[in-house]
Amino acid sequence: MQGSPMRSSTARRWIGIVAALLASCERATVTTSAIQEHPAPHEELEFFESLESKSVVSNDDALHALFLITDVEDHWGSYGARVTEAKRRDWLPRDFDEPANESAQVGWVARIACMAAGVRGGFTMMILGPVPRYAVRELANAQILVGKRENQGLTGSEFVDFLTRLDRMTQLRKQTAQLSVPAGGGSGQGSSASQESSPRLQPPSGRFE
Repeated sequence: MQGSPMRSSTARRWIGIVAALLASCERATVTTSAIQEHPAPHEELEFFESLESKSVVSNDDALHALFLITDVEDHWGSYGARVTEAKRRDWLPRDFDEPANESAQVGWVARIACMAAGVRGGFTMMILGPVPRYAVRELANAQILVGKRENQGLTGSEFVDFLTRLDRMTQLRKQTAQLSVPAGGGSGQGSSASQESSPRLQPPSGRFE
């Protein structure tokens, strides 16, 4: 005996709901990342402009951008080399093995940002270190990373906005530290130190100003 039309309709609806839930658990991927479009060392600004237009920020793009922001240059010519160096710096866990073109998770991006910017956070983060959950929370409190959870991804515009806010906070902290140095400290050593500091690559600011 065939089932009733109502029962068949209900079954199809539940199948659709389950399929949608399973699809939502899958991580987004990109077909072409910004670093693949602009891999040359002299194409940093083009890289950031391309990255800003992406609907998803990949693991490779995120690492490349973070190396550019922290080191001024990305000395590692492949995704595998970037991951190896990030693990050496303790930016990423030793078991990190995510594909290059899979969406970068907010949690590890926030962890790297806190480590690079010297964000110590509250009591829990000072005890446990920049665990992704608390790194995200700390950056949210500072209005650097707003409205995101650790297992989410970022669009290109969200990521560039995040980098811009992070750089502003870092520069403000440096200026505050310089103002706390006593006048004439060490026969002009403060001025020479500022002259010797490396220039920083600024991500496109545009509408985030």
